[in-house]
Amino acid sequence: MGVVVAVFAALGGIAPANAAGAGDPPDAVVLVGAPGLSWTDIDATTTPTLHGLAVAGGVASLTVRAVRSRSCAVDGWLTLSAGRRAADLVSPCREPQVVGADGAVPHWEDYLTAADADSYGAVPGTLGSSLLDAGSCVGAVGPGAAIGAADAAGHVARSSDLAGALGCRVTLVDGGILPVDPVARTSALRALDATTAQVLEASEPRTRVVVAGVGDGLSAVRPRAVIITGGHSGWLTSPSTRQPGLVQLQDLTATLLDWEGAPGSGLTGRPVTIIADDGSASDRIAELQGFEVRSGTLRSVSPQVTGWLAAAFAAWCLVAGVALWRRGVITEMVTLVGVAVASVPVSTFAANLVPWWRAPAPAFAFVAVLAAVVAGVTTLAALAGRRWHLGALVVLSLVTLLVLGGDVLTGSGLQLASVFGQNPTVGGRFYGVGNTSYALYGVAVMGVVGVLVTTRPRTPRRSLALSALVLLSAIVIEGAPSLGADFGGPPGLLLGGLVVLAGASGVRLTPRRVLGAVAGVAAVTTVVAVLDWLRAPAARTHLGEFVETVLHGDLGDVIGRKVGQNLANLTSPPLLTVSVAALALALLARNTGWRPSSTGTLVLRGSAVLAAVGFAVNDSGLVIPAYAALMLFPLLAADTGAHHPGPSVDR
Repeated sequence: MGVVVAVFAALGGIAPANAAGAGDPPDAVVLVGAPGLSWTDIDATTTPTLHGLAVAGGVASLTVRAVRSRSCAVDGWLTLSAGRRAADLVSPCREPQVVGADGAVPHWEDYLTAADADSYGAVPGTLGSSLLDAGSCVGAVGPGAAIGAADAAGHVARSSDLAGALGCRVTLVDGGILPVDPVARTSALRALDATTAQVLEASEPRTRVVVAGVGDGLSAVRPRAVIITGGHSGWLTSPSTRQPGLVQLQDLTATLLDWEGAPGSGLTGRPVTIIADDGSASDRIAELQGFEVRSGTLRSVSPQVTGWLAAAFAAWCLVAGVALWRRGVITEMVTLVGVAVASVPVSTFAANLVPWWRAPAPAFAFVAVLAAVVAGVTTLAALAGRRWHLGALVVLSLVTLLVLGGDVLTGSGLQLASVFGQNPTVGGRFYGVGNTSYALYGVAVMGVVGVLVTTRPRTPRRSLALSALVLLSAIVIEGAPSLGADFGGPPGLLLGGLVVLAGASGVRLTPRRVLGAVAGVAAVTTVVAVLDWLRAPAARTHLGEFVETVLHGDLGDVIGRKVGQNLANLTSPPLLTVSVAALALALLARNTGWRPSSTGTLVLRGSAVLAAVGFAVNDSGLVIPAYAALMLFPLLAADTGAHHPGPSVDR
């Protein structure tokens, strides 16, 4: 256990991107917000001013997720105001209303009521009050900007036209909600560009200008655009995302406060930094536009992929179950189809190695690339299965570790904006290992460890040592704050791996040993989280943020939100379909006397423990057990060393 803590502590100090601050503190800041603004809106013809700022400044995609899937204009401005996810009351999107003569923002009590009910700990007015406390005047131009600039009581210090508001050190400007109709949108974009040009003309030389798509507004849910002037040209990033070219809306709140020397405690955002880039500005803009297309396409096709995959797995379980019931054996063709189904999830990540989003029909291109990857992996697994009874398990396990483990080590680019990975429009996490990835990665680890520990019976100590080293390395990749950053992953991996190693070594798992292992895992996890919390706030991952949440007394809100997410996932039709089909096949296999080989049995037991622990400690509901079964069951069926009670057939 001490070795695990030491390795985690060493890796916890690894810094993310090589970034620098966004220039020297400016004399003044103007933020122009336009809900719906995305990178595909910006070009040199329609928006020459915005395009010029993007060429000279720092650029990024902007995650604007508030409380619900669509971030209305009010939601975006409230999130900027609170520095945490915040939204209007549940209803059709209401447009921001003009501030009264007394400076009071309309519907402010509604916004406070909604924040109290949403359990994100948001306090609307945090930005305005913190800046006022730091001695900075906050000006607002337009009704949306007034929401962002208001203090905790819902009053705006200065709300006027552009000339009057620019007298403050910080000014928020409402650039308008972009309409959906193409003609009207073009007109609105030109008006936004003209407003930005007026800001540049009226501002002092050392004024920093920020242009951001503050919310989705009426537009399709996509990553938005953000531009910051006054620093290097290059990529904007933040410790909250650890991704060059991607920041959150809450990060802008933290950045404005940081520039003014105001405290930013209690925010979920972190100050934005710029990674200088000597490459072409047009290439950066094109890459951000491609990321927008990739995110939007996968958001639309993901429900179809998960639905069809669940149906395919259920159909496979039915056919395999009938084969077991009638003949006691699963045919080679059914086995091959099962391996193809099992390879789909990891193939969705590998498909992102190919820039399919640049194709004229990106959805079709993604499906074509996915089919090609599945076919390639299935072919390799089938060839390996002909030479060795565990060949399919080994091939898919190694491919999974290579794709997911390699992705974590190189920045999680494949999992970001993927079917089963991190969705930038959801904004749950932007790096490391997510819940579905954990299920696939965990089964792969159990597969590799199980095979290694049982393949060389003449050198059991060496096999055990090598297997333990692989398990430890996999746990470090999964749980280290600077890598996988998965708080709930290492316990399941370690306990599942110990079950595999103990079974191969003939060690009996007594209640005392089980409790000791659980206590040790809990202690290691706690120590790693505390070590992460001891780092500077800007360097913490969500492990350290969880400790901070506990210390601030907000654990109840977090638990309530995660329980709600778990309950919602329990009723997901695809997850229920996969879970019920897997359970039915497992019961049928047991009743017919079919069982995996000895190595397959160890992998099954370790994966079952991993899935059970993952279900207990994560907020993913059936995600981890369902996808662990979806990957593992077809691979066990492909084990030609399994015990078949029925008549044998030529396989």
